[in-house]
Order: sequence, then C-alpha cells, then structure tokens
Amino acid sequence: MRKILYLIFCVLFLVNINVSGQEKKTATKLYSPNDNFILFFNWDNWNDMPSNVETAGFRSRGFAFLFMNDKQNSKGKLGFAYGFGMSSHNVHSNAFPGPDSTGNKTELMVIPDSVKYDLNKLSLNYIDAAIEFRFHSPIGSKGKKFKISLGFKGGLLVQSHTKFKNKDDKIKTYDIDNLSSIQYGPTFRIGYSRVGISGYYGLSNVFKDNKGPDMTPYSVGIALTF
Repeated sequence: MRKILYLIFCVLFLVNINVSGQEKKTATKLYSPNDNFILFFNWDNWNDMPSNVETAGFRSRGFAFLFMNDKQNSKGKLGFAYGFGMSSHNVHSNAFPGPDSTGNKTELMVIPDSVKYDLNKLSLNYIDAAIEFRFHSPIGSKGKKFKISLGFKGGLLVQSHTKFKNKDDKIKTYDIDNLSSIQYGPTFRIGYSRVGISGYYGLSNVFKDNKGPDMTPYSVGIALTF
C-alpha cells in the first residue's frame, strides 16, 4: 500500500512540471486564483464494524487542513489542485483496541455496561498528500461562485492514541498495535463562496490486513476555503 502513496507524490511532481511547461508554450495560461488553504471540520466513523461495537457519531469529530496549489484555466471554470496537509480522525465508541487471545492480532473489546465512562475514543493522525479536479461557476453579481471538487488523498500515519475518561481516571495509550500505516481514498467538496460540504471515503482498512477488524474509515463535514 505504500506504493500508492509514493505514486501520488510522483504524479503531483510530474503534473507540476507539465503545467510549468504549458504556461510557457500556450496563450491559454493557467493561474492560481483561490482555494489555496482549506480547513475541514469533520464527523468521523467506520464502515463494517464488529456487530457489538457502537460509535458516537456526533461526538466523533475530526479536523484537517490542506495547503493547495490551485491551477485554473484562463476562464476560471476548470482546473486542478495538489498539495499537502494533516488530518486527525477521532472516533468515539463503546470499545477499545487490545490484543486478542493469541496476542498476534488486535480486536475491539467492548466496555461492559457496568463500567461508566465519559469519553472513550481512538485518534489517528496523518500527514496527507491530495489532488483535486475542480469546477467553478462564473462569478455572480455578489462576487461569489459555486464550486465542485473531486479528488483523491493519501495519508501516512504519524501518531495514534486512545483516550478513556471517567469520574475517577483519565487514561491515554499511545502507538496502538497493528494499525495500517497509510490511508487513501476519494474525496469530494461542494460549496458556494468560501463554505462547502466535504467528504472522504477510505479504501484502506484502519488495521493491517488480517491483524484487526476489517473496518474502513469515512468522514463528512464542513470545509472553509481561503
């Protein structure tokens, strides 16, 4: 799976060279008008969870940002963007990761009903590379426009931890075993002016293959562009 992340970086590098060459050879130049910095406020969750695991969707809030190099055609309607950033995925649930009976795999162990707690989450933090294809409508009378972006991103896991809290204790555990080292999947964003709705659908498992539950992540949220 690391090859996919490496491929993204190679594509971004080659695209940048190609665009630079086109700007010198053609009268229809590309330029960078906006949406060069994007903030994401997300709600995170997992697909294909074990049947006894429940997540707290509203509490599972994540955060991400991207610095993007935006290239539009001279009419400002079609273009693409590429760049880098970071993301933090936080899922609150009634279970926490721990070794199974063999000690070789990780499973999600459900917290007994008798144990009262205020918070229990798994937090995964990534460095991301992303590419987007963008459509912008003509600028309206108020100087604003409608925007759609479809893309793909890959991320390298740089930090993971769990956090458990009740009235007596607060416990943090770092470097969770058997997590997948990368994430990747398609993205979308649709909005008007600087505000939009965004989404990400993970194609990679949260845990390594055959080392934990076969869950994949997804996020939906609000994006602010600058």
